[in-house]
Amino acid sequence: METRESGSSKTKSRKPGHSLALLEEIAILTGRAHDPQEALEVVVKRIASAMDYDVCSLYSYDPETESLSLAATHGLPSRCIGRVTMQKGEGLVGSVIEEAAPVAVEDALSDPRFKFFPELGEEKYHSFLGAPVGNSDSLLGVLVVQTRRRRHFGSEEQRLIRTAAGQLHAIMINAHLAERLQREENERERFRREMIEATHRLEEYEREEVSADGRAADAEGPLRLSGLGVSPGFGSGRAHRLVKHVEFADVENHEVDDAVAEAARFDEALGAAAADIERARGRMRELVPEVGGAIYEALRLVLEDESLSRRVHERIAEGDAAEFALKRVIGEYEADFGSMTDSYIRERAVDVRDVGRRILERLLGADGIDSIDVVHDDTVLVADELALTDLSSVDTAKLCGIVTGAGGKTSHAAILAKSLEIPTVVGCGDAIENCRQGDEIIVDGNTGTAYLRPGPEVWGEYKRLHSQYVAFQRGLQSLRTLPAETTDGHRVGLLANVGLLSELELADRYGAEGVGLYRTEFQFLSYRDFPSEEEQLVFYRRLIERMGDRPVTIRTLDLGADKYPAYMGGHKEANPFLGWRSIRVSLDLENLFEEQIRAILAAGGSAPLRILFPMITSVEEIRRVREIYSDCVSDLAAKGGAPPADVELGAMIEVPAAVMRVEQIIREVDFLAIGTNDLIQYTLAVDRDNRRVAAMYEPLHPAVLASVRRVVDAAHAAGRRVSMCGEMAANPMCTLFLLGLGLDELSMGPQYIPVIKKLIRAVAMSDAAELAVELLNCETVEEIKGRIFSTLRECGLLELVETYN
Repeated sequence: METRESGSSKTKSRKPGHSLALLEEIAILTGRAHDPQEALEVVVKRIASAMDYDVCSLYSYDPETESLSLAATHGLPSRCIGRVTMQKGEGLVGSVIEEAAPVAVEDALSDPRFKFFPELGEEKYHSFLGAPVGNSDSLLGVLVVQTRRRRHFGSEEQRLIRTAAGQLHAIMINAHLAERLQREENERERFRREMIEATHRLEEYEREEVSADGRAADAEGPLRLSGLGVSPGFGSGRAHRLVKHVEFADVENHEVDDAVAEAARFDEALGAAAADIERARGRMRELVPEVGGAIYEALRLVLEDESLSRRVHERIAEGDAAEFALKRVIGEYEADFGSMTDSYIRERAVDVRDVGRRILERLLGADGIDSIDVVHDDTVLVADELALTDLSSVDTAKLCGIVTGAGGKTSHAAILAKSLEIPTVVGCGDAIENCRQGDEIIVDGNTGTAYLRPGPEVWGEYKRLHSQYVAFQRGLQSLRTLPAETTDGHRVGLLANVGLLSELELADRYGAEGVGLYRTEFQFLSYRDFPSEEEQLVFYRRLIERMGDRPVTIRTLDLGADKYPAYMGGHKEANPFLGWRSIRVSLDLENLFEEQIRAILAAGGSAPLRILFPMITSVEEIRRVREIYSDCVSDLAAKGGAPPADVELGAMIEVPAAVMRVEQIIREVDFLAIGTNDLIQYTLAVDRDNRRVAAMYEPLHPAVLASVRRVVDAAHAAGRRVSMCGEMAANPMCTLFLLGLGLDELSMGPQYIPVIKKLIRAVAMSDAAELAVELLNCETVEEIKGRIFSTLRECGLLELVETYN
């Protein structure tokens, strides 16, 4: 068998002990090292020589700034050491840090993660293997090897590089320590010089400390803030710092003479805070109508929780001042929410703090929720944490961006910002501490980055990207009224996933042909009690009437055991994702399930209505669902009502059991909907919210593709329609495969519809079908992605996908 080539020479044959000898040599070199930098340079040179690599490099990682820099190399220009830098997740090297796992690529130049650094001259090197130095809790760098010729790195070779990287951990610790000590010494010297200069310029600083527009005159230089983009788009303007003047951290206990009077004072503050929040809800209702009855209901739930009032009264009776009693109880609530595994429930701790702070303000004599006075029309709101009542207090017409230090995608403020289409980045750490009032700031909600006090180069790049993004969106908008039809005439339905009625505006804007998934659990989570049949009827009727003659798919309650509404009790399970959730809850709470179905039917009218049942695992379940549905139809008729004439019942396929029994399940329903978010997690046994294994969550895994193919084939063999409503439907890397399989509909967040439509309209169905067959025959994710990229490049679509990403 021929050996693989590297560079101009063939790979050297090695004796079995060759690798072990190299590792022993590295151990000796690192053990004898007095100068860490010199040792690193010797080691990378030795690895390159011994293993016949054209390049061996070591990149140093700084966890504080989440940045990497070239620390030592053999094969790349030595002048680049310390000068070439990148962020975590940037390029193939940054991907090693982000995934905390090795990355092996046979052709790096075709990999979407590859980033070209002209000064390195890497365009002549094809194969890439990178291994992290340290584990996920203590990452210190990346060891990289490269070769000119394409080279497959086998498991033994990868294991060797991982082991070598592990041996470098100790010396990297010393290198980081030496670097930090030198940095601290430089900082001390700089501070000493500045103190001397400051004594001579004190008066000048005092005069110029604040300029005429309120901005600090001694603002620091440019700063890049990394976070999580929760509302896409670009925005730029002047920062408005939202500083909380009342914080629980400042509350201390004091002696109380009259506990009864103190309790009455608390009750009065509680009532005043409730009135404040009701006014805030009224303001926001004008902008996002559904908020008044849903999101703000979460704040009322906290205010009206009898246990909160009772616990505060108990603390007051024990001798606490009302403020301190409130502080203790709110802290307990926050701890309870923070321990939840579900991110949506964890984010409710923000609501608890918001309510608690409003009560505290009233206890301290404040007048209630005041409007936040933003002066400029191009304001970027910067805060440690953005609460619902904060957003209702600002003139959102003047907001062109939001940046927060904390928060996540499921915070209520983030949901509102997305509904209002305000570019938003959350989780930026010390954002407000680094920002001065009036600072210029750029918000990139697409990548989750904010640029504080940007320099001319950043401004230039931002303007270029912004123009490109606007042109990109404008080009996509021209597709709004066009069908998602391939060049040879095959049509695919593109529908919208929504959870708020306000998102229907986005569905219209981006050309959705209907609602492919309406999540009903949002209303259930937000109410103080299980919504009545009449209350549910109002929601569903508004949704159906708003969509006119376009199809609407309503999914019945899809609660998980880790996100019960408060009124369902504090049920806890060791493994909630394999427990009492989704259709299992509905079938156990049959009366409540019947109420929901009757409300949906009563709201249907003459519209094309679909009811979708989540997490079906067996024929028995779907048959029981149909029996309950028939009873509901009879109940409606007995009351003089007429069920809609055009109702379809569907099953969500999102667990492997349903995939294996799909041929039987399809006989019981009118359509199937593939829920890929759960299907991928259950198929690959990967929790995508677990950082240790999230990198293994892969929609293009061969097992996932095979599962999707089986569902589509079964549905079409039975003459039924099949759709997909998970995130995979919105991923342009997956579009050609899904198109080639013949999915009838794809449902996604409205903003993703234009780019998916453009991809579909750019190819022939016959070519997509041929590609799907090829991908199903691939054995690895790497092969699948490589084939997809080659096809996108051949079709001239690669730039479209890269712009989208």
